[in-house]
Amino acid sequence: MAAPMLVAIFAIPLLIDGFGKERFGLLAIIWMGVGYFSLFDMGFGRALTKLVSDRLGTGDTQDLGSLVWTALSLVLIFGLFGAGIVTLGAGVLIHDVLNVEASLQNEGIAAMRILAFGLPAVVVTAGFVGILQAHQRFATITAVRVPLGVLTFGGPLFTLQFSSSLTWATVALVAARSIALVLYYLAAASVRPELKYFIFPQKKHISPLFHFGGWLTVTNIVGPLMVYFDRFLIGALLTMTAVSYYVTPYEVLSRLQLLPKSMLNVLFPALTTAFISDKQRLVTIYSQASRILLLLVLPVLSACFLLAPEGLQIWLGDDFRQMATPVVQWLAVGWLINTLARMPFTVLQSAGRPDLVAKTHLLELLPYMGLLWILTNKFGIAGTAAAWFLRVFADTIILNWIARYKVPELKETVIQTMIWIAALLAAFAFASMLASLWLRLLLLIAVSLISAVLLWPVMKKMAPGAAINAGKTSTAKTNG
Repeated sequence: MAAPMLVAIFAIPLLIDGFGKERFGLLAIIWMGVGYFSLFDMGFGRALTKLVSDRLGTGDTQDLGSLVWTALSLVLIFGLFGAGIVTLGAGVLIHDVLNVEASLQNEGIAAMRILAFGLPAVVVTAGFVGILQAHQRFATITAVRVPLGVLTFGGPLFTLQFSSSLTWATVALVAARSIALVLYYLAAASVRPELKYFIFPQKKHISPLFHFGGWLTVTNIVGPLMVYFDRFLIGALLTMTAVSYYVTPYEVLSRLQLLPKSMLNVLFPALTTAFISDKQRLVTIYSQASRILLLLVLPVLSACFLLAPEGLQIWLGDDFRQMATPVVQWLAVGWLINTLARMPFTVLQSAGRPDLVAKTHLLELLPYMGLLWILTNKFGIAGTAAAWFLRVFADTIILNWIARYKVPELKETVIQTMIWIAALLAAFAFASMLASLWLRLLLLIAVSLISAVLLWPVMKKMAPGAAINAGKTSTAKTNG
């Protein structure tokens, strides 16, 4: 996940310069489509991780082949259905929803239809990744994900060398996803030989898949809708150039979530097992992971907040500094608070209650859209970012309190999280009043040192061999 972020830092200025801000804004919408249209997997990728993990844990793997093929068959059907919707709706989206220049409309429609062609590959890939995650094959996933992530930015940059058309850029994105599909299939087939031959789907697997995956689908629809609706609204109310000013910092800051996303993908199977067999272990994993995630991203996002004007000036120029500085600052605080929502989000899914997450997102949807509309109309893209911050702040509070009542053992940890949130908001409110660059730099150094001091004891406990050495010490004392 780090690889595309590093490529993005160098590629985005070149893409903006080569495509122009208007066309780049449309490219940002296409990138969004590649991610958001994965909702058509109906949550079955994540459901496969849980259901396959359950069977591997109990040793009951007799019907794994039929379970996997049932899920993959349904996902393919959903993917084809989604491709049809995107193909038919491309014209309406470009002509009537987004404020796209007339000269770019035909190009935009063609690009969206090419994207639709690749949609089945995107959703079926989620199934193979789910199988690999259940088998803890994260190194294999990484081996495919790194070049795929690089090509998200590198593909359009390559096509820009011979054409500034978004059509070719989208072809490159779809081609990369198709190659990834083949590689993930080969990797999944190596751990689940049942994938090497077709097994007819069985009715008995449909209900468990929909029970878990159905609520995940609600989350996969509503969650990304709240994430991506802002850029659609900017494109409709303002301009595609404004989309560029907003999406560029958003994409980079969202990539900084690589550590939380990576960690929680690995923790999900462990939390699932701990919830059933060892609640104290679950509390330990939860509290330690929460602290590690927060303290690792705190210095980075603090740097984004404190040095936003100078960073944008150096990276993208004066116009981005003027337009995007408040966006970066709102988003930096929002992503930091959002880090504290990831553990309750994951533990609720591990507990088999994805419905609670989905219901929370449904509850937030309409108030957020109304707030987004009002603040974007009144304050432009700064208002968009402020509305997004308020939504993730509410989401973090709600999910933490739900996790507290679903898993009472987490009560103390959740209270500590609330204290962290209050302290962070107070600190950033103070930091926003600092005009001097030197004072901001001193504050950043202080935050980094404090984070390191607080993080060290936790990381030391989790170092390889720490538990073994602790055990040896305890045994030695007993013998003595």
